[in-house]
Amino acid sequence: MSPQNLGRTWVEIDSAALIDNVSVARDAAAQAAVMAVVKADAYGHGITEVTSQLSQHVEAFGVATLTEALIVRQAVGKSHMIMILGALLAEERETALLAGLHVTVSSIDEARQYSELATALDCSCPIHLVADTGMGRLGLLEEGFPAAATQIATMPNLSIAGFATHFPSADEDQELTKHQISRFHELCHRTELSPPWIHLANSAGILGFGKAGGNMVRPGLMLYGIPPVADSRHAGKLNPALEWKARITQVRNLPEGSGISYGQTFIASRAMRVATIAAGYGDGYPRSLSGTGAEVIIANRHCPLLGRVTMDMLMADVSHLDTAPVPGDTVTLIGGQIAPITTAELAGKSGLIPWEILTGISPRVSRVMMNKGK
Repeated sequence: MSPQNLGRTWVEIDSAALIDNVSVARDAAAQAAVMAVVKADAYGHGITEVTSQLSQHVEAFGVATLTEALIVRQAVGKSHMIMILGALLAEERETALLAGLHVTVSSIDEARQYSELATALDCSCPIHLVADTGMGRLGLLEEGFPAAATQIATMPNLSIAGFATHFPSADEDQELTKHQISRFHELCHRTELSPPWIHLANSAGILGFGKAGGNMVRPGLMLYGIPPVADSRHAGKLNPALEWKARITQVRNLPEGSGISYGQTFIASRAMRVATIAAGYGDGYPRSLSGTGAEVIIANRHCPLLGRVTMDMLMADVSHLDTAPVPGDTVTLIGGQIAPITTAELAGKSGLIPWEILTGISPRVSRVMMNKGK
């Protein structure tokens, strides 16, 4: 598809990279089942597009909200487990149960409410009991988990489909994570229950601890080709799935002394050729990249940004290019074939994390699925 048909700014998603990254996750996790985490619009990659591409390559999908779960259900039908990783509001539960979604349970009271609702609806409710082994945001506390699980298992119309926990520091503290894994499995053993799925490992957990003793893993960031930890033999096998591009709208020759962008934080020390690019913080390009040495790629050359990032536009110095660009030319904001600009690089310069860069890409940036291969 030509840039002329893609609008002012777009992201290209490489379906081959997504599929390859699933394979890396599965290999790192000793062939455990894969729950692809596609919350937050598949980390900015487009939830409908990503789930459709991965439906033949994963066993389940994980989302954060009911709305996301229903989008995935529409995309892949009833063939896959779809788990809502967060807690649902009371008014959302009926819709979730009627759609056959798997839900998270963190207390006896929550389980009882699901049981009563499922009984009234004459349906079964598949639940995953979460043990809080250190994350501190959801789940039954460790000391109460075995007894609560045993009690919940007797409630009508509930089916315990899984036991789960979440790692807070798998990318930072290996000893803490090892201890967390050990405690979690001890809790599971004490329940004397055998749910179909045991899942602990997020991306950092997979790269550091494989399947962590479970039989399913939950890759998020690594699915999109970005390792949350670098010191893993599997991290180098990941391929970024996203390239963000935009188009030049203006090319201007500015004299020495010209101020560029709001606040005139940049004053040209020489005559400069400046390209205006059709993307800004309204599209999710962080304003905090202003004045940090951030660059874009034009004609396979790195070009420094000038002045502050504005809502709809960026300005870049193109004086050094052998051939002056023209309006309509393509600019790469993330990605590139030669000396690519990485998500991690932009995150470091902006004071953000890669998750924020990707999930911050706004809905007005179109998503285009491509198969680029390797």
